[in-house]
Amino acid sequence: MEPVHDVGGRTVADRNDVVTMPELLLMRHAQAEPAAIDCEDFGRPLTAAGRTAAAQAARRIAALLAASGAKVECLLVSPARRTAETAAIVARELALAATTLQEVPELYLATPQAIRTAIERFRAGAQTILVIGHNPSLSEFGGELSRRYANGHLPTAGVWHVTLAIDRAAAP
Repeated sequence: MEPVHDVGGRTVADRNDVVTMPELLLMRHAQAEPAAIDCEDFGRPLTAAGRTAAAQAARRIAALLAASGAKVECLLVSPARRTAETAAIVARELALAATTLQEVPELYLATPQAIRTAIERFRAGAQTILVIGHNPSLSEFGGELSRRYANGHLPTAGVWHVTLAIDRAAAP
């Protein structure tokens, strides 16, 4: 039997030759209005500076991914107003389809394990995943994934990038 070739005439690697290395981007929401006595933390909107910073962060994400030709395939976001507004700006700047965005209630007041669980639950084979959420959980989670971020603090509108090694047997 003839080997299967791709359109360039090269032999196509079988599934056992593929190692899945998803890209994970962790982004903290942009700057929000301070908490007010008559406003819950959950409902705090972005400031004007926060909206500008969110757009700038999206452009940094686009530049980061352009080198590899990757595109955000899965955007997970906390439903808090400041994260939803940040995600809307990022999605617009990156020209993401509405189906890319998944609101995940568990990301509000999340633990690092809740973030991990949300990624596993919603990833659906996506190779480039963006999570927009809150500190301290995003900083703690980033520190668990990479020594580079172990003692770091993700600032508002900050983005951390991690390449995840996925076990071949577990890859979709």
